[in-house]
Amino acid sequence: MRLLLVDDDELDRMAVIRVLQNPKLVKDIVQANTAVRALKLYDENHFDVVLLDYRLPDMECLDVLNQLTQHTDKHAAVVILTGMEDNEVIERNCIFAGAQDFLLKKELSERHLTKALVHAQARHALNSKLIDTHKRLKYLAENDPMTGLSNRYYFEEHLRGAIQRAHRLNFQLGLIYLDIDNFKLINDSSGHDSGDQLLQQIAQRLLAVVRDGDVVCRLGGDEFAIVVHDLDTETSVGALAQRVLESVREPIIINNTEHFVTCSIGIATYPKCALTAEDMQKHADLAMYQVKREGRNGFHFYSEDLQDQILHRIMLESELRSQRLQNQLVQYYQPVIDAKNFQVCGAEMLMRWNHPVKGLLPPIAFIDIVEELGFLAAIDAQNRRLACMQVAQWRNDGLINHAFVLAVNASEQLLQQESMYQDIQNDLAATGLPGACLSIEVTESVLVSDFEKASAVLNDLKALGVQVALDDFGIGYSSMSYLKRLPASVLKVDRSFVQNVPESEADSRILKALIVMAKSLDLDVIVEGIETLEQASLCRELGADMLQGYLFAKPLSPDDFAAFLNGHDPAAYQRSLP
Repeated sequence: MRLLLVDDDELDRMAVIRVLQNPKLVKDIVQANTAVRALKLYDENHFDVVLLDYRLPDMECLDVLNQLTQHTDKHAAVVILTGMEDNEVIERNCIFAGAQDFLLKKELSERHLTKALVHAQARHALNSKLIDTHKRLKYLAENDPMTGLSNRYYFEEHLRGAIQRAHRLNFQLGLIYLDIDNFKLINDSSGHDSGDQLLQQIAQRLLAVVRDGDVVCRLGGDEFAIVVHDLDTETSVGALAQRVLESVREPIIINNTEHFVTCSIGIATYPKCALTAEDMQKHADLAMYQVKREGRNGFHFYSEDLQDQILHRIMLESELRSQRLQNQLVQYYQPVIDAKNFQVCGAEMLMRWNHPVKGLLPPIAFIDIVEELGFLAAIDAQNRRLACMQVAQWRNDGLINHAFVLAVNASEQLLQQESMYQDIQNDLAATGLPGACLSIEVTESVLVSDFEKASAVLNDLKALGVQVALDDFGIGYSSMSYLKRLPASVLKVDRSFVQNVPESEADSRILKALIVMAKSLDLDVIVEGIETLEQASLCRELGADMLQGYLFAKPLSPDDFAAFLNGHDPAAYQRSLP
């Protein structure tokens, strides 16, 4: 045992040394007559026990005791000696401050002091083990064993503390959420060991690009987070996100194989985006989710608009999965007019969402999310079936003749369904409609994903007598090869080519070119977006076969469409032509 004896009274020090005559217990005794000298010796040497006089001339005993017991590197048992009378308050204060024992100088004997030192050292050894165990458990609780980064538990505690500090000092704080794109594919194709090595390398890259003081954590799986302290501007956290993207993109070599990965990053800042740790995490996650939706490999800042979009999407998904949205869809019909005589020759079915709170919503408010979630094919089929039933009813009521054509839209998802042909055949049979009564409208963008399959399905439908119309022509890919190979009989010119005619000579020439081209391919032409008599007159002159637009009617409910049929006066349009 190596002992540090601290007492300003030399006689008392000698008395202690005489008592400790057992060389088997104490190998070396180092003396100090002041607190400052004792602390210096303690800092520079190793001691097993410190015998500390309660009264020293230069420092209070409890202050010295605190410095000894809270030293970052040195640990020794401390026993307090005092020449005062027995004082329970002082003894209790010393024990609570970390002393292992409290001895009176007048009661010192070899047996008493030896026993006290041995017990103090044993108790101190147990305490040290407990401290070490606590540190190890704390490390395991706060760190990810695979990457060595802080884990989710530490991250959440640290973020809460960081927000409190930022609030107190009026600082900004940044939070970066990061998710590895398509990590499951790497795990499945290369094995979990390779996946673990990849995460380890990414962890090291993140540590290399962050600033000193910023905290990198692994939240679990392939998700990481970075707490950015003392943020100057949002630009600086954006620059850090860009560095992260570039670092992750660099090839990662595992088992002599190069892997190329990207990541999606969401960013939230305090106090602009959120005031609590929970809201910051939620908002950074929403921003990251938006990057995933936009194609991955980028970063996005959280905004209230983004939150509104996400909440709208969550609401829509809930409505779709519960079938409430499907049950609230209604079919509206916009008339298609024969350009020669202004008779109603057909209608396009357009769906609307009859929302119980927001009222009638157009497809633009929900169609993208419906398609993304995979519900559009079923909705298209449901709308087509109901529209066929409605047309059959109008035919039975004598409101339309046998030449009336119902146009319905076909999404990419619907064209990919193997049962589409059979479903349409069943709809026609169930309603007693001939195939010539139905027109399937497809857009150029729908055809691009798998033209061969789409073309085959449409050819089968054409054999049933169903018309095929190429919708919104001119605003997509506009490939002539599609027009040559597609079994289309109708081309619909997009409204954007009509808006500025006849005032714009350039637009008028383009419109003419489209109509001439379609006619040269033996296609009937429907021009959408007709809003004025002048536009209708020009389209007639250029050879358009049919017209559709607000000049005649907006999309109408079934009852309003029936009323329109009864009140429509073709002669009035003839008389009004310029």
